[in-house]
Amino acid sequence: MKDLKRLGRYLVGRPRVVNVYCPQRPTNVIKVHADSDHAGCLPTRRSTTGYTISISIGTHCVKHGSNLQSTIALGSGESEFYALTRGAALGLSLKSLTADWGQKYDLIVLSDSSAARGTAARRGLGKLRHVQTRYLWDQERVSNNDLAVKSVNTKQNLADLCTKPVSRETCDKHMRTLCQEFREGKASGAEALESTKV
Repeated sequence: MKDLKRLGRYLVGRPRVVNVYCPQRPTNVIKVHADSDHAGCLPTRRSTTGYTISISIGTHCVKHGSNLQSTIALGSGESEFYALTRGAALGLSLKSLTADWGQKYDLIVLSDSSAARGTAARRGLGKLRHVQTRYLWDQERVSNNDLAVKSVNTKQNLADLCTKPVSRETCDKHMRTLCQEFREGKASGAEALESTKV
């Protein structure tokens, strides 16, 4: 009930979010921010994966999401690697889609976990004997230069917004970077639809 009340207060104060797309200089890079919250789900002890995908100088967010990982991670480095793998898969799907449209993009997956980046950069399990082999496909993609894995500061990782509660200042900062704005009232399209029904 406490969490429900908190959600209600949030929705009253922030009723609507809009994505704002402004003209920008073209670029050839798709950026994926990936992050995880290790064992964030108390009942199942599963970790949460968060990701944002941006095109055009990193400010046009075309996809974002959050979901529980299907595998229980034994450590934060492992859960971060699973999140990186999820972000890489979504980034590659978008890269393939844009290629069908005749647009060629490079793919960069950004992670604030040195353990996850190290696992993606090598071949094989290394010391992580319990990691399922179905998550190791991105190692081959990295070695084939289909994608690049790079470091991002924790405070600059936009996917942090999708994994756990953050401060209001951090939330506002990340949403500005993603060109998302809080607005009052209903959307003009919704108001026009209601007027036609009356």
